[in-house]
Amino acid sequence: MTSSKSKSDEPYSEFLATIKLVSGEEILSKVIIDSDNDQKIIIDNPVVCSEVRSPGAHIPMGYKFEPWMKMSDEECYILNMDKVITLSEIKDEMVLDTYYSIVSSGFKRTHPDLNRKMGYINSVEKSRSIIEKLYNDDDASKEPKKD
Repeated sequence: MTSSKSKSDEPYSEFLATIKLVSGEEILSKVIIDSDNDQKIIIDNPVVCSEVRSPGAHIPMGYKFEPWMKMSDEECYILNMDKVITLSEIKDEMVLDTYYSIVSSGFKRTHPDLNRKMGYINSVEKSRSIIEKLYNDDDASKEPKKD
């Protein structure tokens, strides 16, 4: 597969695309095509998308994005065009927003910082002491008091 040379003054073109490789993998990535070398492309922050289905369902419940190279810290990779079956530019705003959100978070789950408004924060020792006082107190007895 070869691409035609760009007629623009830009030395490269950059866009978000889905790429189908000869291995069968489908990658979603920012693609950078150098107008001087149409035999290679650079992919930036590639992710693999897979459908999430519930058992027996014919319609996907959602999609799961994972890094293409799970054990690498690199963000950019060079692909030879002979390994690419096709690539297609993504223009759907929802897909674009999702991709950039995932890439900016670095595939890490974000957890809110704990604060006192979320609930009472205490040490194990203090909590144990409070529970023991409640348990050992006469009022905490399971049997009713006899008059």
